[in-house]
Amino acid sequence: MFSVTFSNRFEILLDGLLERLAEERPGPFGQRELVVPNSAIRRCIELAVAQREGVAADLSFDFLAQWLWRQIGRVVGDVGERSPYAPALLAWRIHGLLDGARPAGAWVAAHPRLVHYLQAADARMRFELAERIARVFDHYLPYRPRWLAAWSEGRSALAGRAANDTQRADEAWQGELWRRIQADMPQRREHPAAAFLRAVGGMDAAQLAAVGLPQRIHVVALPALPPLYLDMLRELARVVDVQLHTLNPCREYWFDVVDARR
Repeated sequence: MFSVTFSNRFEILLDGLLERLAEERPGPFGQRELVVPNSAIRRCIELAVAQREGVAADLSFDFLAQWLWRQIGRVVGDVGERSPYAPALLAWRIHGLLDGARPAGAWVAAHPRLVHYLQAADARMRFELAERIARVFDHYLPYRPRWLAAWSEGRSALAGRAANDTQRADEAWQGELWRRIQADMPQRREHPAAAFLRAVGGMDAAQLAAVGLPQRIHVVALPALPPLYLDMLRELARVVDVQLHTLNPCREYWFDVVDARR
């Protein structure tokens, strides 16, 4: 089941969350699972539960990406405790692929804009560039999966779109870099999230329940929900009770708040 609760005040969302948490009886070894956007929301919920129930116990907090990664592991198989696409890990892979002194970096010569920057960059600047690219790819994964799929197949993500020469040049080296990242990944070239969606699509509710998915998850006050993560939550909702507590600080339609000219 997939349910969404809206409110323009966090206090109202919190009251509803506390009522639903009170209905759960996971037992002495169970956990009530929650996804939160930051440690401040986590602490607020812990204090509210302690005030209402006398003690804040059997609560398991996580961030959405980490929680979904564990569910991917349950459905797809052993994917490790940490995603190899995490920016902190991916930055080192990218740094190695950009290093022209290594055989892996020979491809850079085909992309003049990238060459122009790297020729003037010292070691620190190269790693800073790798970190920035890793963060960009980290955003592409949930928000631009079709771009990454096109690059993996050797196609341009800008095909049929209006784009200038600079944009196409930048897209070309990003696509080539992504393909090399994929080829360098151990065991699996397909991203585990894509494998998860494909696997879940072929499983019935009984099969999904058998892999050890949790009974319920509360997703609380996230400021944004990428399309990929929303798709994964929808698939999980076939067997998991997904409770989405969404904060909308406006009672009116957003586009009516600001005039069209602005």
